[in-house]
Amino acid sequence: MKIIWYGHSCFWIETKGVKFLIDPYPEVDDDKIGDVDYILITHEHTDHYGKVELLSRLRDATVIGPKQVYLMAVADGVTKVREIDAGETIELENGVKVTAIYVEHPSSQYPLGYIIEGDKTVFHTGDTYSTPAFQRLRGKIDVLLVPISGRSTANEREAAQIIEDIRPRVVIPMHYGVYNDEDPSKLERELRKRRIWVRFIKPELYKEIEV
Repeated sequence: MKIIWYGHSCFWIETKGVKFLIDPYPEVDDDKIGDVDYILITHEHTDHYGKVELLSRLRDATVIGPKQVYLMAVADGVTKVREIDAGETIELENGVKVTAIYVEHPSSQYPLGYIIEGDKTVFHTGDTYSTPAFQRLRGKIDVLLVPISGRSTANEREAAQIIEDIRPRVVIPMHYGVYNDEDPSKLERELRKRRIWVRFIKPELYKEIEV
């Protein structure tokens, strides 16, 4: 599985030949984004929906998102779009699956996270706070993409609780660096304090991560 961070909560993921882009915010440098088959949108807020219309057209990609995102995309003229509900699994090419997970983001109408199952299993939580519901995912996630900003999302302490509940092998922080200056090292220190031993990757913009 290959992962590239484009800032904020925007990631490009390739697994088994299927290429995903998640949450392209308005200022994302789309010239640096390669081929995309599916654009996953966690919720309707601009800092996650941002460049859906442009990138879906430029990359001929199918947009997948909750009801409000589906309606927005249709209104924006996106023709390849599919609605997904919490708990629903969509089977794609090469045995790759996407499952929508309800998350705690009270300012959104239909907040979701996405589990992508391919050669590895990655969970992009979207914007979320810590919730005991994450405990049911314990031991099922290889790579966790978790917010740390503390602004309508988990801060480093809540992110550490999410990690403790899920027990992934790899953690990559997100939701920072564009609209705030949150420091991922705070989460790393919090994990050490709690004696939670995971592979912690501080992502670098546009640099490929292989897991």
